[in-house]
Amino acid sequence: MVAVSFDIDRVVAALGYVAASAVHGSRRVRFFSGNPRRADLDRLAALVARGAVRPVVDRVFPLAAIAGAHQALEDGGVRGKIVVSV
Repeated sequence: MVAVSFDIDRVVAALGYVAASAVHGSRRVRFFSGNPRRADLDRLAALVARGAVRPVVDRVFPLAAIAGAHQALEDGGVRGKIVVSV
């Protein structure tokens, strides 16, 4: 799945990024520029503070097993964040 962000404040640049990414086909990296507004970040912070937004953790690895964390990412099929505890 690919998400496309469209910056209405910079329409020409946004259209240029979409066009450039389409030239390279579906298997290439897509351009993305995130420019959140202060109100959006404040709303997100409030949701996190209330506990309404929590990360999905796939697995936790101790620092000594960091090679296993890398291997899990390379193998694919990860359904959440890989956490390395220190």
